Amino acid sequence: MKSSVRPSRTSATRQEPTSSYRSTTTRGNVNLLTSQIQSGSMNITRGTHTTKASPERIISNPINGRISKFDRPVTTTTLSAAQQNAIRRPSTDSVTMRTRLSSHDRTTTLCRTPHVIGAVIESSNDHPPTKAEAQSPTSASANPPPTISSIESKLMLGGLKGLANLGNTVHMYEWRTSNSNTKPLLLFCLMDNLESSLNLSSTSVMKGGLMREFVSFIKRMWSSAESHSIISPSQFKNQIARFAPRFTGYSEQDSQEFLRYLLQGLHEDVNRVQKKPTPIKIDEKAEEQMNEKDLAKLSWDRYLSFDNSTIVDIFVGQLKSTLECSHCGYQSITFDPFWDLSVPLPRVSKNKSSSTLQECIQLFMSREELDGNEKAMCAKCKQKRRCTKKFSIQKCPEILVLHLKRFSQSRGRTKLNTMVDFPITNLRLNDLTDVLSESYEGPDPIYSLFGVSNHSGTPYTGHYTAACKHPFQLKWHEFNDSSVYQLSQPSRIISPDAYVLFYERV
Repeated sequence: MKSSVRPSRTSATRQEPTSSYRSTTTRGNVNLLTSQIQSGSMNITRGTHTTKASPERIISNPINGRISKFDRPVTTTTLSAAQQNAIRRPSTDSVTMRTRLSSHDRTTTLCRTPHVIGAVIESSNDHPPTKAEAQSPTSASANPPPTISSIESKLMLGGLKGLANLGNTVHMYEWRTSNSNTKPLLLFCLMDNLESSLNLSSTSVMKGGLMREFVSFIKRMWSSAESHSIISPSQFKNQIARFAPRFTGYSEQDSQEFLRYLLQGLHEDVNRVQKKPTPIKIDEKAEEQMNEKDLAKLSWDRYLSFDNSTIVDIFVGQLKSTLECSHCGYQSITFDPFWDLSVPLPRVSKNKSSSTLQECIQLFMSREELDGNEKAMCAKCKQKRRCTKKFSIQKCPEILVLHLKRFSQSRGRTKLNTMVDFPITNLRLNDLTDVLSESYEGPDPIYSLFGVSNHSGTPYTGHYTAACKHPFQLKWHEFNDSSVYQLSQPSRIISPDAYVLFYERV
């Protein structure tokens, strides 16, 4: 068996998303990263970093939504009575900001985070605390660390605004609605020090312009002022059209493709790697001696040495692909990052007219035979051979995006209106056969649904709506252009129109 982590040399194009791994399978698409991945290296520090910080420094963790102060007693920060009353409960979590999670370890990067929009946590160095303040049980040094609850109270009424219909652009509206309810992305966008995170180097096409407009739109969506007003996304539409010209104008577009372009553009604008490292020479013989776990980590480290951002922290996972020659049994294993998974719908029959999301995932991950024009080159036989191909998940993302492949190109463009039943809570990937790779380690990946993008209509024309769970109210709402409705029964979101599902790891 030969294991390979050599990244693809396929170049990304602005007009059409391309994959760093070109699959010949017709069963399902792996929507891999559009940026070109070159070989390199990057050291990943395991565990949680502990660093000295100024006493007033406040850290926010967009993954778990907490805000904490460092454990060292605060001697230069005072809180007003209103601020003290806003702090509801202590936090025992470690201080983290941007977190990259793998299946078995955690890498944490600390950074400065001032107050979030509408937050009541501030620091002041105008004067040292008086003796009475220092001895007071309500002084800053005596208070337990504040939590995200003080921010939640300000955002509780936000995020429920309708969007003005500018024409054939609903594909954009519903993705904006779903992304604005992605809690770690939302908290990242509400940081006041966002400018320091922007990539202004030559590696960024937009020089932060897309992220700035995205953040401006998010803040308008979540402002408590005029909580149920209607806002226009025209300025954001103009920015995304600059990044991806195919979205210029008002023609019908696919919402999943829009999501790929959007996340790729936001990633480039906040990529922490502003100078691409020099690719290193790949030692194939040494890699052949490595076990799968080490190979997967090497591939992930190489990817992060070129593409490393908060967007990657939130949305990107790692997929293992195993190609086995049916003639000689030779295996080639590769590891690739992915933004989302496009899962096929099982064929319906007279006895079964519906399916489940778990069945769709397992069908995507099941072994597939490649023959005829799909034969792959065997590195041992040195010629194209009939082979089998199988996918499995090596690293689970924090936000799992699942695209239901309802549109088919066979016999013309058609749409499958099959009913797919999906869990609202407790999606356990470990309970599904052969979905996780053999070298996967760590706690069982369990996901909870928080967003659904729906498509009604035909393959040529239709309408998009969204159902999202409010990240702070925890209530479900339906978004249909300028109209926003609360759903009394969450089960109503399960329908034949479900197109893309958003799950958060719990």
